[in-house]
Amino acid sequence: MQQKDHKIITIEKEKITVEEVLDRGALLARLNQDVELLQELIAFFLEDYHRLMHEIESAIAGQDAPGLRKAAHTLKGSLGNFGAQEAANLAYQLEMGGFRSDFSTVESAFAALAAELNRVDQALRLLTEELSS
Repeated sequence: MQQKDHKIITIEKEKITVEEVLDRGALLARLNQDVELLQELIAFFLEDYHRLMHEIESAIAGQDAPGLRKAAHTLKGSLGNFGAQEAANLAYQLEMGGFRSDFSTVESAFAALAAELNRVDQALRLLTEELSS
């Protein structure tokens, strides 16, 4: 099997590879190497995660613990499917804040998640580009 050269992208003066953000091998293995399905899942996620972030932000602003828990749980699952462990861990922190109705740390966790989602977004776009070439 020929090793592909992996492209590097720049995000806020930081160069990353797909592997720094996602677990490419586990992701492809989970999908039986179905690249077309992976591309569809990526496209769906990229279209949908902004809605979940908006739901999380609204739940934080409204101190809506069940809404926070539900939206963060959904996002955590999606991120876990891509092997985006850092972002999934941050979503879990938000989920637990909602579960405990503890809003003391959710704003900082939300800010960290938003930053990490920027990296996930870029890595998924880069992966899509690599899979298409």
